[in-house]
Amino acid sequence: MDKLTYSAPEVARLLGISRSAAYNLMHREDFPSFRIGKRWLVQDSSLHEWLQNQSKIG
Repeated sequence: MDKLTYSAPEVARLLGISRSAAYNLMHREDFPSFRIGKRWLVQDSSLHEWLQNQSKIG
């Protein structure tokens, strides 16, 4: 089964950024992250959509 969500350390590995940069990204209003308890997560499909939109903006 494929992962449905990624944590900040996993986002960091996927994007090739530091863990602190991933946490900063996940706290931004325009990034599709959400909290469950104390954990910040991002849905796989939302991450891919956000990445595609970033290439259109940049």
